[in-house]
Amino acid sequence: MSRLKEISDWWKPDVITPEKVKKFINMYPVFKNDVDCPAFKSQKEILEIQNKNLRNQLELCDKYSPYYSNLFKEQKIDVSKIKTVDDLEKLPLTTKMDYMKGSDSFKLKLAGVAGRQLFELVDWNVTMTTGTTYGFPTVFWNTTHDEYSLLQFLIRSSKISWGSPDDRIFNCFPFGPVPHIGYLRAITAPLAIGASVSAGHTGMAYPEFPVLRRMDEAISIAENHNSTIIMGIASYIRRMIMRAEELEVDFSNLRAIHALGEPCPKGMRADMRRRVESLGAEDVFIHNGWGFTECQGSLSECTELGGNHNPDPGLYFLEIVDPETGERKADGEEGVAAITHLNRRGTVLLRYVLGDIVRMTHESCPYCGRNTERIMPVSGSVYATRTKELVKFKGTLINPGLLKDTIENVGGIAEYQIVFAKTDPKDPYSMDQLVLKVAPVAGVNRKDLEKKLGNAVMKAAEMSAKIEWVEKPSDIYDPMVSLKATRVLDARPPLE
Repeated sequence: MSRLKEISDWWKPDVITPEKVKKFINMYPVFKNDVDCPAFKSQKEILEIQNKNLRNQLELCDKYSPYYSNLFKEQKIDVSKIKTVDDLEKLPLTTKMDYMKGSDSFKLKLAGVAGRQLFELVDWNVTMTTGTTYGFPTVFWNTTHDEYSLLQFLIRSSKISWGSPDDRIFNCFPFGPVPHIGYLRAITAPLAIGASVSAGHTGMAYPEFPVLRRMDEAISIAENHNSTIIMGIASYIRRMIMRAEELEVDFSNLRAIHALGEPCPKGMRADMRRRVESLGAEDVFIHNGWGFTECQGSLSECTELGGNHNPDPGLYFLEIVDPETGERKADGEEGVAAITHLNRRGTVLLRYVLGDIVRMTHESCPYCGRNTERIMPVSGSVYATRTKELVKFKGTLINPGLLKDTIENVGGIAEYQIVFAKTDPKDPYSMDQLVLKVAPVAGVNRKDLEKKLGNAVMKAAEMSAKIEWVEKPSDIYDPMVSLKATRVLDARPPLE
């Protein structure tokens, strides 16, 4: 534990330096021996790696990707002329709808191709998107080649977010009917760096096989293993910590929380930090990674709100684009994120639109000194806003990401949900009404909280909200039923 104590506050914005980061890396062979890591290479060197990998990936797509080989023929695209990542603008964007129409057509068909390695041919596993924007979750294939590349990605991600082989990591992602990256990577990442891992194994019940645990049992496991890092969905971790307070458990060994799967604004981080400090923890780094199925992991913070670094730009090229034209946005401008795979053999996507509104910078990180691109906060202290959450309300386009950030910075809230409704639910043509369902923290003065929330909503959205009190947090978000909290709900009936 001596090394963990030494690095306990190195993540803090006023403490972290490139020298401390390099000292941390040199403490552990798994990081030190990663001599090809591009993080501290120059921008020119990083681009050379990306361009080389892109040319090879495009050649494979042209020959073995049913979707892209057909697309190139239809649109008369000569991939031999796409030599750099800047040339990617010559390709059209790939949308979620394109992928949903036939996810199998995005998988490289290498079986029977002479000269291909076994690593490239074996389907190691599949994961699925947790979102249901277009219905049933979409399958994403990983070959053995991809699984090895993922291990490298996870090692480099852990290196950024201060995870170490000395840690005892607790996976509190739920187990459910869909194989999602959160649950799987919270096991794979610790194993990749040589850390120990335990799991709560909560989740959606399946009566035929009652193998899952309740939250109290999960908390007991986290405590008994003297967990140093907790990984899970942000809203679920907060709920677990609140229950841990009631049980008065000992979390004094906890040094980091990896709150993933959804935004974890500044106010939410402060709330969780205060609660775990009451359970004995000190100097807790609350890390909010930006992750998605298409990269099979998450981009990582080196310090809170310092930006989400791309752990491996040799695997993934990110760009911010105009979703209508495909035109690339400049650093600092908001747009929709798109990803291009640079070294994959299973599912391969080119200029795939993720559905997140973000902004990006290629400037060297002023905290850790890395030179890979970073996703920066776009709404208050939130890294990304889902495009599907942009809501036309009372004639105005509202960004709920900013509204959520503002509400979560108020404090005194156990759970909440933003509901866009009608003043008369039976009349689809009645006036729009903003409803804020709130389960308050026990003992909070509701009158004061209502006033604070009213002011916060007015500031963020320039409109008033009707506050509806909910007695039980589980009536808004029940972690035994759903993977993530539904923070925004448009309950207005469709107009005919």
